[in-house]
Amino acid sequence: MKQTFYFVVAVLLLALPVWGGLLPTQDQEPQGDAASFTIAVLPDTQYYCDTCHKLSAKWGEGDLRRYFFAQTEWVRDHQERLNIAFLLHEGDIVQANAPEEWAIAQQAMSILDGKVPYCLCLGNHDMGYQKTDTNRFGFDIAVDRSTLFNKYFPREKFAQRPEFGDTFHPERHDNSWYHFDAAGMKFLILSLECKPRDEVLEWANEVVAEHPDHRVIVLTHVYLSANKQRIKNGGMKIEGNHGEQIWQKFVRKHENIFMVLCGHIAGEAVLTSTGDHGNPVHQILSDYQEMNNGGESWLRYMVFHPGQNRISIYTYNPVLDKFRNVPSSRFDLDYRMSRSK
Repeated sequence: MKQTFYFVVAVLLLALPVWGGLLPTQDQEPQGDAASFTIAVLPDTQYYCDTCHKLSAKWGEGDLRRYFFAQTEWVRDHQERLNIAFLLHEGDIVQANAPEEWAIAQQAMSILDGKVPYCLCLGNHDMGYQKTDTNRFGFDIAVDRSTLFNKYFPREKFAQRPEFGDTFHPERHDNSWYHFDAAGMKFLILSLECKPRDEVLEWANEVVAEHPDHRVIVLTHVYLSANKQRIKNGGMKIEGNHGEQIWQKFVRKHENIFMVLCGHIAGEAVLTSTGDHGNPVHQILSDYQEMNNGGESWLRYMVFHPGQNRISIYTYNPVLDKFRNVPSSRFDLDYRMSRSK
């Protein structure tokens, strides 16, 4: 009888979900091949840098920067094992566009310098900060496009790197593109500001059109909602294009764009749409800022398997050493890379 009891308890424990997902299973470790490579993705890190207004105190802890450092340290330390070719930050790097917050972000990201190429896009919290007494937070954001991003992540630093392509503005880093080669393929990363302006989308159209031999990933902050719909309203004072407009004016027009990555809205979602040339475009949202401790180091990494025409998406927490094993967190995407299949 006692043995039966212990057996039942053991089965129940194995079936219980842990915070952030189910208990990790063996198949969550990527099964790579010789040509496999990985792109790492950092969702909104704003609470990790939140030193001005300390909104992170709602979780009972005031300083969460250690989670940001844990993310980039993990990517650096696993670059060789996973063949990490690039890291992309989805924006809302900081909370309130303050020097001390940008200093944290700069220090955390610099862990990757000389190890893993990376680029970042501007979120609404990264620009247009203004104190106010009209809301419970004590500040407004994205009231304009002023930002300290270019001081802490200056164009001239990144322009020295072999993966750097160019920027929309000759002296600013707000909108940029990068490139890299992997498994015999050429890739281009296009980073766009939060709610990109029409002139920025015109520039983006030109960049992609000029590189027809590159496979393009678009990185922008506000694009997809948690209910798998492209965002169709502004919600901010800055003028610019929301998700549906970005799709209509830019993304859908190009055969070589196959992915859009975004944050901003807490949650996870995937929407696959067909572009004007019949090409599937995977649009992926990941944002864990409203989970415990502002995300507690949850990140994404995407393993490309060229021989299988498959991209495997993993959601992992370096601090907790756990995967999220639910359909919205661990999934595969079809993407044609090998000509033989």
